[in-house]
Amino acid sequence: MENNTTFATSRSKYIDKINEIPNPVVKQRILNNQDQLNDSEIYSVVALGAAATSIIDLFTPDGAKVVGLRNISNQKLDAEKYFMVNAIEILYGIDAADSGYSATFATCPIPDAVFNGELEITQNGRKIFSKQSMGAFFTGITASSIAVGPLTALANGKAIIKLDNPKFLYPQEEIKARMEWGHHCGAANSYLKIRLIGTVNERA
Repeated sequence: MENNTTFATSRSKYIDKINEIPNPVVKQRILNNQDQLNDSEIYSVVALGAAATSIIDLFTPDGAKVVGLRNISNQKLDAEKYFMVNAIEILYGIDAADSGYSATFATCPIPDAVFNGELEITQNGRKIFSKQSMGAFFTGITASSIAVGPLTALANGKAIIKLDNPKFLYPQEEIKARMEWGHHCGAANSYLKIRLIGTVNERA
């Protein structure tokens, strides 16, 4: 019997939806344990600054993988990688060097105004995270899946939401993520980091 861990829950959700994987070869490799299912994340760091009222592409369309800034190239997963998004985390930080590499993520409080904006994530027209208020992140989860209140999320400089309806990201299709606000909400040299947290197949 599997232990009731975050990994086991993530894995079971992946298997439950495995028929949504359109590639029969990859699907069979997973079922035959030729591909492992591993905990993983997709992340990207983008400048917010003091004047922005929107970020059109949280995942840079022409950006290469750069350690500390993003682990995905050109908004696309590698070939034959199927990633199930189970949670989304937003972090806010200030970087005096204005590079993003040394931003104070998880220690700098998130401005309240950030949560008055909206977030949408799509892939090839499919809704991964339907456009909705960032207020959804007010009641996030910790590593142990215990709900925390908005003040805790703000004080820790991060906010995370666990998806009741996890979705697959497919390989070689652009991931589009957009945030917008009614007015500017960041400080000078401020940055946002988005993390898509979930499970992906890897060759065993």
